[in-house]
Amino acid sequence: MTEASLPNEDSDATIIAKPQGRKVFQRSALQTEATVEAAESHTMDLAALAGINALVAAANPILSLVPQLRSSVSYSDVNGLRELLLRQVSEFEKSARAHALPEEHIQAAKYALCTLVDESISLTPWGHTGQWARMSLLVTLYRETWGGEKFFLLLGKMAEDPARHLALLELMYVCLALGFEGRYRVADNGRAQLEEVRERLYNMIRRSRGGAESALSVHWKGLQTSIGRTVRFLPLWVSAAVAALVLAGVFFWLSLSINQRSDAAFSALAALKAPAPPAPQVTVVPKPVPPRLSRFLAEEIKQGLVEVIETETTSLVRIRGDGLFDSGAASVEPKAEGLLRRISQALNEVPGQVVITGHTDSQPIHSVRFPSNWHLSQERATSVLQLMNKTVTDPGRMKAEGRADSEPIAPNDTPANRALNRRVEIILKVAEQ
Repeated sequence: MTEASLPNEDSDATIIAKPQGRKVFQRSALQTEATVEAAESHTMDLAALAGINALVAAANPILSLVPQLRSSVSYSDVNGLRELLLRQVSEFEKSARAHALPEEHIQAAKYALCTLVDESISLTPWGHTGQWARMSLLVTLYRETWGGEKFFLLLGKMAEDPARHLALLELMYVCLALGFEGRYRVADNGRAQLEEVRERLYNMIRRSRGGAESALSVHWKGLQTSIGRTVRFLPLWVSAAVAALVLAGVFFWLSLSINQRSDAAFSALAALKAPAPPAPQVTVVPKPVPPRLSRFLAEEIKQGLVEVIETETTSLVRIRGDGLFDSGAASVEPKAEGLLRRISQALNEVPGQVVITGHTDSQPIHSVRFPSNWHLSQERATSVLQLMNKTVTDPGRMKAEGRADSEPIAPNDTPANRALNRRVEIILKVAEQ
């Protein structure tokens, strides 16, 4: 790669932000639940970043929100957040134009900021559900969803003339320092490639500023100690990002640790069985069970889409989980929505309370979104409930429960048996006549 080229198709990376700046203040970015009010209160004054460049200073209210958004585990008002961010994007444009910055830089920076915010939100548990993808900043402002690719195309184009585009390159460097990965998040060896991109960009900015020891901004000046040493601090957004990653890592580790311990306790509780009642002295021949749901779902049973088990007091509809969800996911596949609507229509014909239970195999899952099998089974049951509630005439009779791997219908010793245990059951408790 020449000095003016960046990045090539194999580049990638993550470096601690090397440009120095004044340490303004630090705050904890890890939040249990984020709100629009909290987001507004955590933005900084633009003057705090004036030591970098005017373009970064104009973008500061958006940049300072990223660590808080990236580490939040829930958000109470997504629509309100979207409106706040759109206002801040508009304010960014006004501020940048007030500084007479090139329109080319303003528009490219606007696109980069929208891409950074959208990726940060999409990596959270609440942004991962798909709601934000339908209303993201890129979709709203550009009708695009491929910002993770275009960001680096813009970066490569700007790097062809670093002296002319230095302010924009510095802003894009800040985006990378805040954790933006774009296309490299899913690329083979993406982390190493992104590390190389960041390192090359840093060196390019350093050379453009003049001299190997220059900071990103010519206006920055270190603090001198009594022994003549320069005290150096990372910029606020880098400190906040590092703090957020450390705290998020601690939270994730504690969550996994707790749920790993709870899995054993949950399994032990599930293994506790009440003693069997004494055998009856008189054998009673049960009355034939009249068909209820099986009568309405005869075609689905014939096609092998569902299994229906009916007793005198209950009707159970069993659906294989592999036909409802992607592996490790909780959103119902579109191809299964018609089947759930048909089951809902059948339930409309028979009175009684309905319990939707989610079940997993015994293979543990430990992720930020699903710390345990119980969390996965509960969310799958809830997804089915929400879809069926659109068709059932009385949603009040419906509820969802997660059972994890506590009620297997086959030993979890083979892939085929584990597939049987991954299921959703819809249980109708027949109303007394």
